[in-house]
Amino acid sequence: MSKEVATSTNTPIPSLTLPPTPESTPTPLSDQVASGTKTLEFTDGVILRAGPGTNYDKLGSEPAGYVAPVTGKSEDGKWYQIAYGARNRVWVSADWVYVESGTDDIPIVQAPATPTTTATATNTVAATATQASVSISPASSDAISGKTFSLDGYFVTGISTPRFLVGETINVDMRIVNSSTSYVSFGAWGVHTNLYPNFLYIFNGDRPADQIGANTEYSWDNTPVSIANPGLHYLQMGICLDNAANCLASKAPGDKWYILTDAIPVTVSESRLSPVSSEGSPIEGSYFAAEKTCTAGTSCTASYAVNEKIWLKLRIRNASADDKSFGAWGVYANPYIKRYFNGNGDADKVGAGTEYSWRDWMSFDTAGTYDLQMVVCLDTSDSCKTSTPPGNNWHILSGAIPVTIK
Repeated sequence: MSKEVATSTNTPIPSLTLPPTPESTPTPLSDQVASGTKTLEFTDGVILRAGPGTNYDKLGSEPAGYVAPVTGKSEDGKWYQIAYGARNRVWVSADWVYVESGTDDIPIVQAPATPTTTATATNTVAATATQASVSISPASSDAISGKTFSLDGYFVTGISTPRFLVGETINVDMRIVNSSTSYVSFGAWGVHTNLYPNFLYIFNGDRPADQIGANTEYSWDNTPVSIANPGLHYLQMGICLDNAANCLASKAPGDKWYILTDAIPVTVSESRLSPVSSEGSPIEGSYFAAEKTCTAGTSCTASYAVNEKIWLKLRIRNASADDKSFGAWGVYANPYIKRYFNGNGDADKVGAGTEYSWRDWMSFDTAGTYDLQMVVCLDTSDSCKTSTPPGNNWHILSGAIPVTIK
């Protein structure tokens, strides 16, 4: 079976194009999906099809991190039917999705008839606000323009954009400049997303502090925002040059609203990463991420310079009923290994039924592409110091995060 992967996980898909033939049109069903319906998450960009096979029409695509309700599966279990919008049902390959807590209870849905391809015009059905993936071209006012917009991103296994959970804090840095010869006040300044809700307010008011002096810059650093709905969000800095009440009553872009930067793509997911276990290890990995500052106008990828610090967040969990010790815990990227702990003290234990978190860094002295994986050594510290994965009580506790060293 051919694997279904979108040609580019960051390509905007602003609409869903549906051929007019009945066989190719996603089945229109009830507007509602039953409460408690199981969901799946895309682990890469995935093509949406009218039926369970590559011989069915392509209807669009969605990026890694997209979450959708599962409404059925094919008889062979290699395709899932999902709810796409209020009434559409489309199909995706099982190769590039993750379904939490098993698939046995997902009902089998009969495949639609394979459509006969005809050369005819197509009807375009606009995607809903929560599905569109398009940013807005930046534009400045006569006085105010954007200078810097960046965020602290986290790259995780299986997803090619920075990834956060619903409601998780995203720290952004913003800077604007007033090129006019007089003060300019604003009613709102913050982060615009192409998905609902469209604007994340950081300032709302007409105080003296919400003014930018003539020929000066105004910056705001490490400002936390959070996003309440999943999907691929294209984040841009925006400002409203009106009073606070009017700004709050309107949406960007629009009258007196300005988008001041290019977009930074961010994936927001509903579910946390599932724990990764290694055979023979009572300790499992529950989170692993590489940090990177992403700036508007540049490609947001996990790339670093030679000897640059790569900050990493690691989390392990002990699911057993007893405390578990380890001699080393760190990151493996063949042939490099970074051991963050080397010892058998009380600090180098994971309590029964608890998690243990750490943030630290590693670097590379040679250019190339490396796969970072979280590892743990369940042996004495002396043995762990003289060995490397795999083997000799070393266990791999995560998928790989590919990083490029230039």
